[in-house]
Amino acid sequence: MHKSFKKKSNLLYLFVFFTISIFGNNVHTATPLEIHQLRVEYLENPQGIDVTKPRFSWILKGDGFNRSQSSYQIMVASSKNRLSNPDIWNSGKIASNSTNQIEYNGDKLISGKKYFWQVKVWDENEVSSTSEIAFWSMGNLDFLDWQAQFIGHNAGYNKKDKYNELYLPPARYLRHSFNVKKKIKRATAYTTALGLYELRLNGNKVGDDYLLPGWTDYNKRLYYQTFDITDKLSQGENVVGAIIADGWYAGYIGYALLVRLDKVREFYGVNPSFMGQIKIEYEDGTSEVIASNDNTWKSNVGPILEADIIMGETYDARLEHKNWDKAGFDDSKWSKPKRYTLPNGKLMASPTTAVKNQETIKPIKITEPKPETYIFDLGKNIAGIAQLKTQGKAGTKITLRFGEILKNDGTLLTENLRKARATDTYILNGDGLETWEPKFTYHGFQFVEVTGLSEKPTLETITGKKLSSIKTDASTFVSSNPMNNTLFKNIKTTQAANFVDIPTDCPQRDERLGWTGDAQVFARSATYNADVASFFTKFSIDLDDAQRWYGAYPNFAPFPFSRPGQYSPAWMDAGIIIPYTMMQVYNDTRIVEYMYEGMQNFMQFQEKASTNYLRPGAGKNWGDWLAVNETTSHDFIASAYYGYDANLMSEMAAAIGKKEDAKKYTEDFKKIKEVFTKKYILSDGKTTEDSMSSYALALYFDLYPENLAEKGAARLAEKIKNNGYKFATGFLGTKHVMLALSKYGFHETSYKLFQQTAYPSWGYSIDNGSTSIWERWNSFTKDNSKNSDLNAAMNSFSHYAFGSVAEWMFQYAAGIDTKTFGYRKIIIKPAVSNEMEFINGSTKTINGEITSNWKIKGKYFYMTIEIPVNTTAHIHIPTDKSSKIKLNDKSLKKSRTHRVVAENNEETILEVGSGKYTIKAYLKK
Repeated sequence: MHKSFKKKSNLLYLFVFFTISIFGNNVHTATPLEIHQLRVEYLENPQGIDVTKPRFSWILKGDGFNRSQSSYQIMVASSKNRLSNPDIWNSGKIASNSTNQIEYNGDKLISGKKYFWQVKVWDENEVSSTSEIAFWSMGNLDFLDWQAQFIGHNAGYNKKDKYNELYLPPARYLRHSFNVKKKIKRATAYTTALGLYELRLNGNKVGDDYLLPGWTDYNKRLYYQTFDITDKLSQGENVVGAIIADGWYAGYIGYALLVRLDKVREFYGVNPSFMGQIKIEYEDGTSEVIASNDNTWKSNVGPILEADIIMGETYDARLEHKNWDKAGFDDSKWSKPKRYTLPNGKLMASPTTAVKNQETIKPIKITEPKPETYIFDLGKNIAGIAQLKTQGKAGTKITLRFGEILKNDGTLLTENLRKARATDTYILNGDGLETWEPKFTYHGFQFVEVTGLSEKPTLETITGKKLSSIKTDASTFVSSNPMNNTLFKNIKTTQAANFVDIPTDCPQRDERLGWTGDAQVFARSATYNADVASFFTKFSIDLDDAQRWYGAYPNFAPFPFSRPGQYSPAWMDAGIIIPYTMMQVYNDTRIVEYMYEGMQNFMQFQEKASTNYLRPGAGKNWGDWLAVNETTSHDFIASAYYGYDANLMSEMAAAIGKKEDAKKYTEDFKKIKEVFTKKYILSDGKTTEDSMSSYALALYFDLYPENLAEKGAARLAEKIKNNGYKFATGFLGTKHVMLALSKYGFHETSYKLFQQTAYPSWGYSIDNGSTSIWERWNSFTKDNSKNSDLNAAMNSFSHYAFGSVAEWMFQYAAGIDTKTFGYRKIIIKPAVSNEMEFINGSTKTINGEITSNWKIKGKYFYMTIEIPVNTTAHIHIPTDKSSKIKLNDKSLKKSRTHRVVAENNEETILEVGSGKYTIKAYLKK
């Protein structure tokens, strides 16, 4: 054994012994650790990645207390059988508790190869465990790996009046027949499109994804997908097919038609095209590639007469090409496809999961507000599609329209959709029961209006499919207030509806853009509710691609429009805040390194635009969007965010070893804070603006001098009390108000805001029937009263920005936060108040699930805490009488699973390792 390794092992032994001595661990009776959720680049068994130094992660579980990993060993092999003696990489036994962001350091990875891996870990007693076998495969790492061409079908060109008549070309169909004559070892498809595509093979859809390949700035990059199709090929004739449509590439995007831009569609190209190839590896060691080209493939149009991601889809079942994607089909009347040139953007493997059907929803009721006009209510406002099941005569035209709200007469409200047609049409072929769903569109809706049916519908006629890139299964939240529990459900519903490849502002109207202001205020909330690591990786790349040449990040990304007003303070700052959030929550410094040059350019842009370290509110400034009865100046907001950016940049620079940069940004923040204080903060602690948002931003961004911060927080609490415990804030202020209040101990005020039901509040929308988060506090009232903003031109009923309260719900109400990057050291510090009887919360982190439940009963305070393996936590107990604290039914003196960190007049702080803890304490009054 090498001397240095032996020395490290001895030190590690002493550390483990010392730790056990402090915490009194009962590890001698504990079972070995269990290894779960093996991932590569945040993905489980990913296909076709192109990261040449991929990162590994896993989560540990184990019984007992203070369980931890002392060492790990990663093994990578070219086959399962070789893992016992790895031929690709053997990390050796590494003395470390790291379980994520561990970089591959083996042999050079090869295009198209499949790699198998497993990890062995040792616990605090040097007892080892070995994981199940996982895998990943590499994509096409070099341009020369591609033999395919971009091909499509010439369906004509737009000759219509672009402002007054929609141009909705049909989807294009491509097919190719090929023979397999030998036994297959492995078959892999690599596919993409300029536009949207669905891959077909031998009569079936390949995969369960929607809206592939996603939206990028096609001039910068285009993502492709990889599918293992080994079990989908057979001996003899096989047929591969693709259906392609305009999508974001050539279709209508955002509000371009509404505001009559020079372009209203075709922002990246005119005709969609497909590129794909299948690599077949045979058992005899040979291989071949079946690639898209204009010589052996065939093309046509078909039953999808219209396909637009915003406007909707029209399908004429009478025009179907029966079995067109199966062997034996006669394609002699099909055309030779048109070949298209390669795009300018880099061809890359998608870094994230695709859009999937996350939930199938049956309607809860059907109404008939007009004769033969039927409204299906799904019970909640989602983003997705509706599947239709019906029958009737050939040629019968059935129309589906989508909406979020019903008018007082029970009919569908569509005015808030603006120029989004949001209509699907199906024409029957008359061949018995027919089932159909669109492929290349999606809608934001709770209600589906169906007309044209030949028979009275049942609840089986319409089925909703909730489409999203994420699963909102990472968190739970239950409180003693039923309204707040509904609010939590609404937040998760709205997050899922808007995390569709990019974080859209809304899924229903003619927008659906990746608005950066919405994304940055909600980013941390998003991480509590879902695993958004790969999703935000992709969006960070979108932000970097969209950055303006002069340094500003735009108002949304991708950014297809060229027009004045490209950026706004508090929107453009997403380019700083989202990478920082990734580092904070996932311990991800690689995304910081990737974004760093762009972030520096952005900071230089702000510095040049500043006068004596104060930023003017220039650009298309949205301000504190939709604030109520109060305004906060654009200059104040711009300067506040400039300071916040500098503070975050100093942390990120330090984390990636840029010491001089970290020093510069720290000094910048100090200077910004100094001049900000002089201009905006008075000697009595008030701001010159005296708006709720001004206090919230300045306090949260640490721009108050220490001697005035308490006064500023008190003034904010006073203003809220004087306003009847209601908000006067918009998108920016609302996120920060309760965070600032609770930061300075004003929990009672926060809870009163949280439970408010009068306008403006979350409870107001819930009392008026919301199943999601609204763009406006008063988007709708049941009686359509004067408080309603129903007729506003911008009125989304699925808009997650005001759902940013989830950050406060977990950080303060449940009290779950991370002390260091990535939840290795955890803070459990609930905001306890008699305003709430109990809070139960949990969230799944990159290091495992954390649970924090508390309740007040009489004079006593109870907590149930679960801390994941391989982490430690500081639990803040709101009592000054540690002698009366019971931990797992034992007094602190008798319990050996903790260490008392601090005792003061306000609280007792315990340090614990992993395990489940029950606490009973005399409540501090």
